[in-house]
Amino acid sequence: MTALPLLIGFFLLVMICITGLGYVFSQRGDGTAAMDPAPGGSLRESLKNFGALIPKRSQHVDHYKQLLSNAGYRQADALTTFFGIKAATILVSACLFALLAMIFEGDSSSVFMAVVAGAGIGHLAPDRVLRSTHTRRDHYLRNSLPIALELMILGLEAGQGLDAVISETARELDESHPELAEEFNLVLMEMLASRSRQEALRGLVDRNTEPEVKRIAQVLIDGDRFGTGLATALRNQLRFLRTRMRQSAQEQARKVSVKLVFPIFFLIFPAILLVTLGPAVILVFNALSKMLSI
Repeated sequence: MTALPLLIGFFLLVMICITGLGYVFSQRGDGTAAMDPAPGGSLRESLKNFGALIPKRSQHVDHYKQLLSNAGYRQADALTTFFGIKAATILVSACLFALLAMIFEGDSSSVFMAVVAGAGIGHLAPDRVLRSTHTRRDHYLRNSLPIALELMILGLEAGQGLDAVISETARELDESHPELAEEFNLVLMEMLASRSRQEALRGLVDRNTEPEVKRIAQVLIDGDRFGTGLATALRNQLRFLRTRMRQSAQEQARKVSVKLVFPIFFLIFPAILLVTLGPAVILVFNALSKMLSI
């Protein structure tokens, strides 16, 4: 008696999802967009249209805009695409968990709890992926700073201006370190858009959360503001940056011995006990068996 209502509910849920996706595809735009042969572009367009239908609160919009900007997603449609991914993940996770609960012959309360759990996981998973992307981008920016500082110091000592140094550094880092090259190119584009150099560098500070990038940008702002020698300031900053990176590497190396305790205790130590004490335990067991049999 309980299987029929569960099947009907699951069928209605799937029909609602299909109807919503069909409405999104029908609102994709003109015929040129519908004839786009790229499957990735059509999927992104569908997710963007799906995200545009979702009501949003202003505090959530500002929060996710900042997160997407810090993670490197600065396109005009990045926010609506992210909300579309979030909604699609919630629907897919809820349907998948409901299907698994019905396969294992759960009752209606179990299916309801599975749908709630799936929706919760689908709601949190995109946020976790976005924060992981943000952390990975900060790591790439931090690792590319020493090379960028070396190039900037060489250009400044050769007599180039700061704008030319930033442009040349961005060009040299375009292949090996595209994240930092993108940040420098944005600084140049803002200066070309009639913003002052200090405002463009402050934009570099606002766009990123990596402390080392903020320090370098602040050094450039202070040097441009007070007219101090940028080459000497950047060289000192480079020396301090290499020292901090060396200390961080030494700290991570010291943590290895502590982290190895758990695999040694749970994986290697039982095998050692089995090999060393196994024969002795077998001999003792055989001796006790003979004594007890007597």
